[in-house]
Amino acid sequence: MFKGSRNVVFTIISQPEPYHASVSKRLKEDIHKQVRNLENRDPIIHITHEDFPTPGDWTILPLLSLVSRYKGSDVRWVLFLETHTAVKCDMLFEALAAADKQNDVMWIGYPLSDEEPTIIHHFKFYENLEDEGGFMYPNFASGFAMRIELMHKLLNQIESGDRKLEADFSIDPAFELAQLVYGSEKDSGPLLTPDLSFCIVSGDNCATYPRQFDLCGSAISQESIFFAVKTWSGYHPTRVKVVKKTWGRHVKNLLFFSDADDRSIPAVDTGVPNSKTGHCTKTVTILRQVLRIVMDMPQVKWIFLADDDTILGVQRLCEVLSCYRGGDDVTVLGERYGYGYGKKETAAKGYDYITGGGGTVLSIGAAKKLSTCSCAGASAPDDMTLGACARFRLNLTLTHSPLFHQARPQDYAREVLARDRPISFHRHSSPEPSRVYATWFQHDDLALRRGSSKRDEL
Repeated sequence: MFKGSRNVVFTIISQPEPYHASVSKRLKEDIHKQVRNLENRDPIIHITHEDFPTPGDWTILPLLSLVSRYKGSDVRWVLFLETHTAVKCDMLFEALAAADKQNDVMWIGYPLSDEEPTIIHHFKFYENLEDEGGFMYPNFASGFAMRIELMHKLLNQIESGDRKLEADFSIDPAFELAQLVYGSEKDSGPLLTPDLSFCIVSGDNCATYPRQFDLCGSAISQESIFFAVKTWSGYHPTRVKVVKKTWGRHVKNLLFFSDADDRSIPAVDTGVPNSKTGHCTKTVTILRQVLRIVMDMPQVKWIFLADDDTILGVQRLCEVLSCYRGGDDVTVLGERYGYGYGKKETAAKGYDYITGGGGTVLSIGAAKKLSTCSCAGASAPDDMTLGACARFRLNLTLTHSPLFHQARPQDYAREVLARDRPISFHRHSSPEPSRVYATWFQHDDLALRRGSSKRDEL
């Protein structure tokens, strides 16, 4: 029989960055208070950056070893939560009690699925599962729960080499975990069991749901950000033009870094020949050039490094940065990817990196440190090189925000985008980038511009 919190381990997937650490602490305190009121006992709650400071913990794979801690205990389920997941413990225990009665239900959560193959899921689509409702993966922001038996089996399969991620890259940990659990048609594991008490928005029947990201005060001034855009001369009449017609209209400190000078844009020559891939040397050169420029701009606390096909919401960026420390503090923010975590033989050498297409936010202090990184060559991947340098040479922690997006809006489940107000997307394709900008960001940025005009009049 299910016995409430005695049978559950709460695991909050957290980050050491001060804002995220404080949010995870508040969630822990809230769960603790609820369980004390319900059962007059202390629940088991882990904050991962404190209790399991292991690279790649956000992929869940290193956390499977939790089973060894609770072998022979009353623990039957592990609940995984993001820092912004709200929990109603009474409803949660009801949901877990119902699932616990069904021996074939091994993990539960809010189900997401792809309408078509997408790049962020390695174009894997699982047509063979269409008769079973399609391949489903949990919405991490809603939380999900796994039986301890399933975690134990997965851990053994990984240790024996029978299970490993299909790709070297960790992009969407929810999808990739579901892939790992399922395995293949010939050796299939349990599919996620949908449980709609794990919600996408708050409701009376909800055990969990994602809370929107709180702002930490007034939006910072866009003038405190230097916007550096990577481009090349072949894109001056196309991509550069789109940036200037969309989000570029709403920022003051904007400079394009290219392989040719063009004062009309303005674009400056980095002195680095264009390469088709990687751009590592170019990116490090840009950081060094921007740092020289902002030496005489004391109001600048942040550098936003963008691709020329990054589609950005300026006002939303300014709002979110109110929660983070700029200037001489060391903050690196964006969408986190991982490399090397999915295979036992490479996990120890795995590292995080901020994928560049959605934009990389650097405090001045972080930019100074990363500008010392070296590249294996001009075409080495810039974001991966900086990520490896941050971990292995500089011992810097990168901070993930799900509001930045490496791909197009249609590459993400609709529920995921509906949860929050995105900051960025990436790539010019159908729909046209101007339309993407108008749909997602233009309204807020026009309000930002009107506000700036009023301040100028005063």
